[in-house]
Amino acid sequence: MPNWAIHLIVPLLALLIVRKKEDWKYILLLLPLAVVSDLDSFVTQHRALLHNIFIPVILLILAWRLQEYKTIFVISAIYFASHIVMDMFGGGVVLFYPFYDGMAFVDASLRINDMKDLVWTFDYGFNEYDAGWKTALGYITDSPGTGAMLFVLFAGIWAAYTRLRENK
Repeated sequence: MPNWAIHLIVPLLALLIVRKKEDWKYILLLLPLAVVSDLDSFVTQHRALLHNIFIPVILLILAWRLQEYKTIFVISAIYFASHIVMDMFGGGVVLFYPFYDGMAFVDASLRINDMKDLVWTFDYGFNEYDAGWKTALGYITDSPGTGAMLFVLFAGIWAAYTRLRENK
């Protein structure tokens, strides 16, 4: 399961790589949306309410309908969607909540077997939304490397900010 720092760093770097010059402010200001999905663990069962496909789809529809705010809604959709996709690789998400309560998951790995061959395994589908996730109220994962990743994240943001300020 990706921790919250990975949920911030991955979409931030992706957006900074492909951004238009004028979008950097929105990318940084909307960054907290990359972890908002985990707030569902304080309201309802974790990986259900805010971990579904409907939030990014609604944001993309709003981007299409409200052209003057298109950039804001597209960046927001990317942050939500990246969180959902990363969590699908880390146990699964209730992708079609509240209409279907199966957890969509993706399991991909590259391993060396006993014969020293590389074996690519790829599995996907739906599992039961079990009690382990339903009882994870108020729990957001953390890891020992979070402090280091947070430092790297803020250092990257500061470097981008100072670079852009100098270019003005």
